[in-house]
Amino acid sequence: MRVAGSPSRGEEGFAIVLALLALMVLAGIASAAVAAAVGQLRAAAMAQGVLMSRTGARAGVEATLESIRGTPASVVGGPAVELASGSHSTRGSWRVLGVRLSEEFHLFIGEGEMGGAVPMREARLVWWIDPEARVAAHRAVVEANSVSLAASAQLLSDSTLATRQGMPPCDHLPLLAQAFAGPVVPVSGNPPGPPEWGAGTDGAEFGDIRLGWYGGPMLGELADLDLSGGGPAPPGCPTCWAGLVFGNGPVRLAGDGAGVLIVIGDVTLGPGSSWTGLVLASGNVVIERAARVVGLVRGGGEVSVADGAVVDGSACAALQALKAATRLARPLPLRERSWVGPVPPAGAGR
Repeated sequence: MRVAGSPSRGEEGFAIVLALLALMVLAGIASAAVAAAVGQLRAAAMAQGVLMSRTGARAGVEATLESIRGTPASVVGGPAVELASGSHSTRGSWRVLGVRLSEEFHLFIGEGEMGGAVPMREARLVWWIDPEARVAAHRAVVEANSVSLAASAQLLSDSTLATRQGMPPCDHLPLLAQAFAGPVVPVSGNPPGPPEWGAGTDGAEFGDIRLGWYGGPMLGELADLDLSGGGPAPPGCPTCWAGLVFGNGPVRLAGDGAGVLIVIGDVTLGPGSSWTGLVLASGNVVIERAARVVGLVRGGGEVSVADGAVVDGSACAALQALKAATRLARPLPLRERSWVGPVPPAGAGR
């Protein structure tokens, strides 16, 4: 006889089976949780690697923008050109490629790889000055709201692409040939509209003066010589290039000089003086008796040429002046949103 209420052997066996089943279910749940956790850790590690690679690519683009100078090596429609490369640490590397979209607009593509993660890309749209394109943007020897000529003053445009003493010819350059090789090169015309000249909607820094995407404040920072406050004109000669010469306020020149002359306000060339290169002024340009400009002139006000004074139109002189202004030879990211995306991973092909 068995004690009342005590389980039978069958019931004990069934309880053991249920316990085992419960343990198996719990073990399965635990295994699934571990697998999910491992998967999440792997996904997080992969996401971290991707983020680090993207950060490396972006940092490479930033470093290249800060350091690279000179004339772009890429050509419109040509292949990508490697601009720079480096490493972030023992576990990561980066490089930056340049693609030329148009004469002065480029795409800087940064590739970054960190710790064996998938190589990633970041791209930025930048503007990079091209001296030939800048000169070809002019459509007349003198561009101003009005031009005043004395009886014996001269504006010459019949040899705009001809060589001058001390500088190479430029008639073989396609953009200049297209702009100035017509049957008649205008001696005067109105200044172009934004973004070639004037602020438009680009911002207040372009309201007074501009050279491409360089506004007045940046031009002042990059100047090789600052004539603001009545400083003396650069000593030199018709082919002694002074780089970028900047002035804020009325500027008066005496003697000979050469380069890119940019003035916020009025500029005056005194009697018998000369300037070779490019002259840009937000105000009036006054060329006094027997003074001479060899190059191109653009003013926001009136350009007045006195008796015996000459403006000898020369695209080659303007081109040489821009090439000699080496502080301008740097890429600038476009205003506001310049990062371009999404860009496929570097391993996805070019």
